[in-house]
Amino acid sequence: MYIPEYFRQKDFGEIRHFIEENPFALLLFPKGDEVTTTLIPLIHEIEDERLVIYGHMARNNSQWKDAQDRKVTILFFGPHHYISPRWYEIRKSVPTWNYTTVRITGILRVLDRVNTEAFLVKLAAFLDEEWRKEGREKESYYQKMIEEIVAFRIEAKTVDAAWKLSQNHPIGDRKGVVDNLEKAGDSDAQIMAALMKRMMKE
Repeated sequence: MYIPEYFRQKDFGEIRHFIEENPFALLLFPKGDEVTTTLIPLIHEIEDERLVIYGHMARNNSQWKDAQDRKVTILFFGPHHYISPRWYEIRKSVPTWNYTTVRITGILRVLDRVNTEAFLVKLAAFLDEEWRKEGREKESYYQKMIEEIVAFRIEAKTVDAAWKLSQNHPIGDRKGVVDNLEKAGDSDAQIMAALMKRMMKE
């Protein structure tokens, strides 16, 4: 993934927070002359100071078989928005798009039953703590459904993050972008504006 240095996010804490806030990710890997893609929710752990990603697929989805023990790529997507050159003080600019994204690569390893159950408890705690507290994982229906999925772990080999937030423009132009994003009204624009404001203070 091409990332100019002024857009590269190097703060690991920020990256972890980002993937927690944006867990629905795209998993990709090559198969012949095609690129296989799967959209799935993912969680992460820090194990022996290494970032490890966990997820699952339906057992009937043959993609887990194709990806097993192979290098895969994960893309997490965050807020993004169109940026108009009309918002700059310096008008010699062109339309562009601000965005945030994290790219992780690693080898996909399928989990055994014990580790699959442990992963599912963590996933439920992350996504729906109130449901997890009900203890439904002990019920026969839940235990049967576990047979219908395949869980996996991916130990991160590379982690690249891009926060393209107009850092290549002077502060006056960046403030103009923030002002117009705040006026845009949609949620991505508001999140993008807040993120840009926070970065301008750092």
